[in-house]
Amino acid sequence: MRRVQFLWGVIVATTVAAPAAQAVELTNRDRTAREITINHSDGRSATIKVGAGQRIANICSDCVVLAETTSVEVKGDATVKIERGEVSIDGKR
Repeated sequence: MRRVQFLWGVIVATTVAAPAAQAVELTNRDRTAREITINHSDGRSATIKVGAGQRIANICSDCVVLAETTSVEVKGDATVKIERGEVSIDGKR
């Protein structure tokens, strides 16, 4: 029984000590909705519509974000912004 308690304690301690996953955030600063594509590092791809002024958290942890004419490669805790229909990296949070 003590062995099970010890193992459970190790699992809980490891989970608590693990750093939080970093995730990219997307902000549409335009006054119009925009459609963007997110190409994830594992090969998945998704196209989403981002409303005017909308902010979406946790779109990926490592991906390429594409608009009509621009794209950016992002990782970690970066923020991607949409301005005038173009995507760019806004900075770190």
